[in-house]
Amino acid sequence: MTDHIKTRADGSIDTAHYIRFGRIARSQVAHDMVRTAPTKRSSHMGTRRSWLLPMAILSVAALTLPYLA
Repeated sequence: MTDHIKTRADGSIDTAHYIRFGRIARSQVAHDMVRTAPTKRSSHMGTRRSWLLPMAILSVAALTLPYLA
């Protein structure tokens, strides 16, 4: 059995209704994904930060080296 398609008074399909329905469904899925996501930070954050300090030191050294010579 097929569902009844919602139409406007002029007989055309009520696209606003289906757009609203789709947005609500997408929002619900996003909320469910966030609710079930692990709260602990992932382990790759530690590796990302491991190169950040040496890169910052190298950047400062490279920028100040022309002024020291």
